[in-house]
Amino acid sequence: MVLLTAQTVSIIIMVFGRYFFNKVPSWTEQFAIFAMVWFAMFSIALGVRNDAHVKVEIVDAFASPKVLLFFKYFGCLATMVFGYIMVRYGVALSMMTWGSLLSAFRVPVGLQYASAVAGGLFMLFNGAVYIVELYAREQQKNGMKGGEQA
Repeated sequence: MVLLTAQTVSIIIMVFGRYFFNKVPSWTEQFAIFAMVWFAMFSIALGVRNDAHVKVEIVDAFASPKVLLFFKYFGCLATMVFGYIMVRYGVALSMMTWGSLLSAFRVPVGLQYASAVAGGLFMLFNGAVYIVELYAREQQKNGMKGGEQA
């Protein structure tokens, strides 16, 4: 929420400056992109946690519940592998570019690439939490079925 608000304020300053003063502060565009990149990485990780990513929902209508459960586990594990790759290579890229500064915003370029590390870490964490919750729901559902039969 904070990053989206910061991006919006930066863009408003940019548009206001261009429209009324015919001069735009040099940092506004880079800051808006910086905030957008970080916001996107956190949003991706949140989508993992809420199972809100785009998927082919027609499969839900034709696949059995066991196949759907397998797809959910597999998709989450694949996402966690991707999160690990983001962390591993994001750290290397961030360290490699830390010495350079963004020209107008004047923060290390590596700080922008560190968003991949943060996003990957949150993807790993949210993926693990989602798998545990999925497993617990499945155990609870199976326990209820067993209790009904007794």
